[in-house]
Amino acid sequence: MSEQCVFCGHKHLIDKNTRYIYQKDQQMLVVDNVPCLECAFCGEQYFDVLVLHQIENDYLAISQHQKQPARTMQVAVEEFSNLLS
Repeated sequence: MSEQCVFCGHKHLIDKNTRYIYQKDQQMLVVDNVPCLECAFCGEQYFDVLVLHQIENDYLAISQHQKQPARTMQVAVEEFSNLLS
């Protein structure tokens, strides 16, 4: 991977753990403490393909009831146009 942000061109990427939200259709998996590189200037994040494959595999196992998530949470959903009124 390049040591330069492809979004803004900044050359300082830092190792970080972050929250990643995987969404497929109307289902979501929230994964905490996912390793990534993050641009110190604009915040763009870069994930290793093996990490993303593992998240997808875990999502499939959970959605097929082969694995239980560590916890579940409710998520509020709102239309943007409703926020303006």
